[in-house]
Amino acid sequence: IAPKAKGDFYVRIKDLRVNTFTYFRGYVTGITENVSPSFTSTNYIGRSEPVYVYERAERDLSFNLRVYPANPEEMNAIYGKLNTLTSLAYPMYLDETDGSSIRMKAPFTELYMAHIGSRAKGQFGFIKSLSYTVNESGDWDMESMLPRLFDIAISYQILNRKPTDRFTPFYMSSQS
Repeated sequence: IAPKAKGDFYVRIKDLRVNTFTYFRGYVTGITENVSPSFTSTNYIGRSEPVYVYERAERDLSFNLRVYPANPEEMNAIYGKLNTLTSLAYPMYLDETDGSSIRMKAPFTELYMAHIGSRAKGQFGFIKSLSYTVNESGDWDMESMLPRLFDIAISYQILNRKPTDRFTPFYMSSQS
């Protein structure tokens, strides 16, 4: 179920293995972004404190998404999306050209949500972890005996296709 109009909030994930989009509408809460620079210390004889050398920085994002279907068609769609989302934690296997063995294709994605990514192109990365919680205050479908309300915790590792520096635009504006 893709967005209908401008201003319709959603989370969009593009599976770069097969170039397909998955859209989630729901309540997004608990957006946490971590930026972690790493330094290595070196000790020198005659110096009372270590010297630090910059190594790298990592950036990741965590958020919670609550989804609930409004009707049976949306319930089927949500379960399909949950299957697709879970598949993004696993590789896709490709046959070698000689047909002798199989190799893995990593589940890299592009994420668009709020200030992460732009409408034209999401933020490159991969899903670090997924956690599904069936909320105890949610209801269950009596025919299929399946839960309808899901709380999804997503942790996303942000990667960059080019080396980043102090001039890299890390956040997209509303004009992007």
